[in-house]
Amino acid sequence: MKPNFKNFRKGNLIFLFVTTCFLFFSCINKNQNITKQELEKYLQEEMKKQQIPGLSFAIVLDGKIIDSGALGLANVGLKVPATLHSKFNIGSIGKTFTATSIMLLQRDGKLSIDDPVNKYFDSLPENWNTITIKHLLTHTSGIRDYCQDHPDYPLLSGATGEGLEERKIEISELQFIKLATTDPLNFTPGERFAYSNSNYFLLGFIIQKVSGQSLSEFMNEWLFTPAGMTETMRENVPAIVPDRATGYNLNDSNILINGAYISNFYSSQGDMGIITTAKDLTKWIIALEDGKILDKENLNQMWTPCKLKSGFEPMDAFGSYSYGYSYGLGWELNCHNGYIENGHGGDFMNGFSAKFVHFPEKKLTVVVLTNLQPWKISQPGVDVYKMAGFYVPELNAIDQFQAESTADNSLNNNVSNFYRKLRSKGEFDTSVVTINFKERTNPIAEKLFPENLSNNSPNIQVSCIKTDLLEDRNLVRWGVVVKKINYYKILEEGETPIYMAVYFSVENKIADISY
Repeated sequence: MKPNFKNFRKGNLIFLFVTTCFLFFSCINKNQNITKQELEKYLQEEMKKQQIPGLSFAIVLDGKIIDSGALGLANVGLKVPATLHSKFNIGSIGKTFTATSIMLLQRDGKLSIDDPVNKYFDSLPENWNTITIKHLLTHTSGIRDYCQDHPDYPLLSGATGEGLEERKIEISELQFIKLATTDPLNFTPGERFAYSNSNYFLLGFIIQKVSGQSLSEFMNEWLFTPAGMTETMRENVPAIVPDRATGYNLNDSNILINGAYISNFYSSQGDMGIITTAKDLTKWIIALEDGKILDKENLNQMWTPCKLKSGFEPMDAFGSYSYGYSYGLGWELNCHNGYIENGHGGDFMNGFSAKFVHFPEKKLTVVVLTNLQPWKISQPGVDVYKMAGFYVPELNAIDQFQAESTADNSLNNNVSNFYRKLRSKGEFDTSVVTINFKERTNPIAEKLFPENLSNNSPNIQVSCIKTDLLEDRNLVRWGVVVKKINYYKILEEGETPIYMAVYFSVENKIADISY
């Protein structure tokens, strides 16, 4: 009997194909495991350095959760380990859910974001007549914050110590509206940008009035369930919640203490008010990208920077408190290493901090949740860019880049002069920056620095560590085509080094920056 060489060859080809696939995917899994080990080592180091009790993270790439994990303790006193099911408070990341709820109501014809807010509330002051829902969504209303999220504009009357004592009290919606409308506005609506949680309190009230549902009922039906977020819920302080992590603060002596008590009213409004797991939060971005919640047109509207009356997109004030980002409808909008970044940060006085960043061009999302709110600007939390860099090297934090001999140091003096202006008055002449950049800058930026850097001070060194030429990319920042990005290390005597990406136009003028 002759051997069947045809079938033999076919069988060998199938065997070879299967073996190759097995080796290929084994290699991927092995590399992924190495990456996760490196990431967890970094996280453990940061947790020890910053005294973070517990942490949970998740990574999305190409629409799939590729990595997740939990480290440390969900409850220190009881020594309960953090797990993938540990529920953390995500603070202001909740604003992305509130804004999406408003967009759903607009889609269904129940409201318009151009509606004046006096359509939904009675007896508002006359100077509120021009405030729209869109002003609330974009933090351009001028309404004072009930806690100090902006470093210079005054709080609502009576709020002290960042509003902590007031937030321990249970009040009603009507009482809050009376509190919010007692003081004058910080500026004319639409004239400036100033982050204010009070805006999202009012948006939460509007959602409930228009939908006839509580925030919990509405979001469960229209957001959490369609996204498959089975471990996500609105905050309910007195409720017994399985797997709820305990929040912690660091006191002035850097000792870990229990998180501050915040009343259920202040814990559960539209500015925050959500507890979830890291994996569940990644399902949020997957559902949004897949069109399960909103169509692409509405999603893109949320991810488009708002514009002021001047026609320019606002830039949040510079300094220790912020990073020069813009704001869409409930989303912080930034550009990191030349790649668009949509996301939001969140922290809460009851002892939590969280970060959620999405890079649509790289199809990467990073979520990290912790049960520590340190109350100290010097402890910014885990660096999500370093986390992103383990999976997409181009997205690494700037301080992780190696100095390159090809780095362009020809503009160091311009950057040094720019930085001095930034640290002194926050004012720039158009010989160094584009008009778009100048007009976007918050006019009170000079008040953010307790000690302004003198223009004549010699104690500053600027060096370029890396240059990205963008001939093959059409990167536009605020209406200006970017020719290159230089990454700088700035040394100021007695200070921690600052790393900054500077985006240059064809004329070598500064079009944008990111930290």
